[in-house]
Amino acid sequence: MKQHRPLRYWAWLFPVLLTAACKKDPYKMAAPRAINYILYTEKDFSNDHDTIRFEILMRSGSKVLLDSPLAPMTIAQIPDSFHRIMFQKFVPSANQNDDLVVGFLYQIDNVGMSWFLDSSKASGPSVKTVTYSFE
Repeated sequence: MKQHRPLRYWAWLFPVLLTAACKKDPYKMAAPRAINYILYTEKDFSNDHDTIRFEILMRSGSKVLLDSPLAPMTIAQIPDSFHRIMFQKFVPSANQNDDLVVGFLYQIDNVGMSWFLDSSKASGPSVKTVTYSFE
């Protein structure tokens, strides 16, 4: 017949397991940097049917980290402030400590190119919001 050990025999194990389970990681992970891109307009472009092509941009020095085109639309289709287009993109881990140029590039057919750029400092907040109200 199998004998069971008394509870006090195993009592030392509870504090050891509790201590091991409650240890915190000594290394704090920094919150990843993110860029929020927001695009809208406050003007009435309902009669403007020229095609516009937007791109979101993230650049570290001369190195382009993100150059992502949005679907082409007419200027009349740019949403108002209640229906804004929003994206969140994370800064690559290799560039977490870089100062960045972030923003929008756009091209209107038969008119030309333009841009709205801002900076995101490495020493700044972990989330940068780039808000562009197209005019």
